[in-house]
Amino acid sequence: MPPEHEEGQGISMVHIRSTDSSKASTNYEEFDEENDLKVYHGHADFDKEIQASQICGSKWYFGKTKRAAIKVMYVSVFAIMGAFLRIILAQLFGEECKNPGSVGWLKAGQPLCVTATGETSMEGGIIYSDLPANLLGSFIMGMMQTTDTMGLPKIFPIAWLNENNSFQTYDIIHLAVRTGLCGCLTTFSSWNSEMVLMMLGADADSGSLIFRALLGYFIGLETALASFLLGKNIAKYLHSLANEPLQKEAQEVMKKKECGVYINTQLSDCERRYLSELDMAEYAIYVDPAAEQYLHQWRVSTRENRRVGDHMLPLLTDIEYTALVMDDDIDQEMVVPAMMAKWDLDALNKWRDMKRHIPETTVSFIEPREFRFAPAFRVAFLFVAFLVVGIITINGDDNYSVTYRIMIYSAFFAPAGALLRWKFAKWNGKWNRFNWFPLGTFAANLLACIVSATMIGMEYRLNGSDNFWSLGTVRAIKVGFAGSLSTVSTFINEFSDLLSSESPINAYLYAIVSIFLCASTSALFYFGITYNEEPGVYYKNGVGYGY
Repeated sequence: MPPEHEEGQGISMVHIRSTDSSKASTNYEEFDEENDLKVYHGHADFDKEIQASQICGSKWYFGKTKRAAIKVMYVSVFAIMGAFLRIILAQLFGEECKNPGSVGWLKAGQPLCVTATGETSMEGGIIYSDLPANLLGSFIMGMMQTTDTMGLPKIFPIAWLNENNSFQTYDIIHLAVRTGLCGCLTTFSSWNSEMVLMMLGADADSGSLIFRALLGYFIGLETALASFLLGKNIAKYLHSLANEPLQKEAQEVMKKKECGVYINTQLSDCERRYLSELDMAEYAIYVDPAAEQYLHQWRVSTRENRRVGDHMLPLLTDIEYTALVMDDDIDQEMVVPAMMAKWDLDALNKWRDMKRHIPETTVSFIEPREFRFAPAFRVAFLFVAFLVVGIITINGDDNYSVTYRIMIYSAFFAPAGALLRWKFAKWNGKWNRFNWFPLGTFAANLLACIVSATMIGMEYRLNGSDNFWSLGTVRAIKVGFAGSLSTVSTFINEFSDLLSSESPINAYLYAIVSIFLCASTSALFYFGITYNEEPGVYYKNGVGYGY
C-alpha cells in the first residue's frame, strides 16, 4: 500500500505504481490484470508498496531506520489497545458466565451471556468467546479500506473521508489501526482452539462435538465477512457524501466498466476523465484547446487498446505512468511496440511538454505527515509502564484480581504477536506458483494456532497450580501473543478480495486450507501434550481468566 502510505497538506495523492507493474515493461504478453494494474492491494499493511526512493528528497523523510522505529512503536501501542479491547469484550459477553465474580464492574447476576450457555460452563459453545471482537475488528477493517478496493475512480487512503482531509496524511496511524488495532482485536487462534476442543471432546460429559465445531467455523467465517462488508459499504456511502464530485464520476466509471473500458486511476483528475471520455466537469475550462488537441490525438490512437483484457493495456499504462505521472522520458523498449501499435507518441510528448504549464493536469502527491520520534517513544513508554504497574500492583488471589492481572499480562505480549505478523505480511504474493495465496497471513494464523493449542495443553499440565507466573504466563502467551499473531480481520479482507477477483474459487480454497491445516495441526499438538491426561480438566478448572 504506497507509502504506507497515505497523506498531507494540500492533499494530493501519492500514486505509486504497483511493484508488479515492472514485469509488464519486459513482457507485455504475460499480463495479470489483478496484480499488474493495481496500485493498492487492499491489505492491512500499506507499507510494502512504498517506493522509498521517490520520497527521499521530501521534507518528512528523516531516515528509514528512525521512521521504521516510529512505525513499530505506534503498531505496538495500537496492538495493546486491540488486545485489551478483545479481552474485555470476551469478559463482557461470556467469561463472567464461566467465572462468576471475575468482572468487578459487571454484576454477576446480569452478565451478557452471548458467548456462553448462561451457566457456569462453556462446553459446546459454537458462539465462541471472541466472536464479538472478531465482528468489531472486521467492521473497522472494512471502514478503513482504500478507495481502489471499492472500485472508485481516484485513489486515496481512507475512503470514507474527504480526499483533502488532513487525516489522509497520517500514514503511520493507518498502518497502526489496520495492523495493530484490527489485527489484535480479532483472533483466529482462539476461535480455532475452541472448535478443536469441541471436536476432540475436551469435555468428557459431552464427547466429540464435531458437527457443532464445523458449524462454529462456518458461523465465524460468515459473520466476520458480513461485518467486514457492512463496514466497507458504510465507508462507501460516507465517501459519496464527503466526495460528491468523485461520486458522480464513480457512477460514470461504473457504466464505462460495464462496457469493458479500463480506467487508469494513476493519472491526474483531468487526464483520467479526458482519456476515459468521462464528463470533464470543472476541468473543461483549464485545458487550452491548443494543448487539448494533442491529448485528443493520443486518446484516439489508443482508444481501442484502453479496454480490460487487451494485451497492449499493460504497455499503455506503463507509458502513461512514465510520461504523465512521473514526467520521465519513455524507455526505448516501450517505444518500439507502441509505434507498431500506431500510437501517437509525438502527440503524447507534446501534451507532456505543454501540461507542465497547466497545474490541474499535474499529478500531485500526498505528502505523508511527519511523525517525530520523541512523541512516539513517550506514548509507547506510557503504555508499557501502565502494563508493568498493573501487573505489579494487582496481585490479589480473588477471581477479580487474577482476571485483571492476567488481562494486563496478556496485553503485554500483544506487540510481539502483531509485529511478527506484520513481518510475515511481506510473504504475501511471494509464492510464485500461487501468487494469489496470502502466504504471510496464512503462516501467521497457522503458527498462532499451534502456539494457542500448545498453551492450552500446558494448562492441563499445570492443573492445580496456584503460581501466577507459571499459569499466568501460559495464558498470556495464548491470549496475548497467539491471539495477536493471528488475525481474522486481515484474513477476511483477503477472503473478500479473492471473492471479487476473476477466480472466486481461490477464496474458498484459501478459507478451507487455512481452517483445515490450522485445525489439524492444533489438534495434533494439543493431543500430544494432553495424552493420558484426565479429560475435562480445562473446562472444570475454571479459576480466573483463561478462555
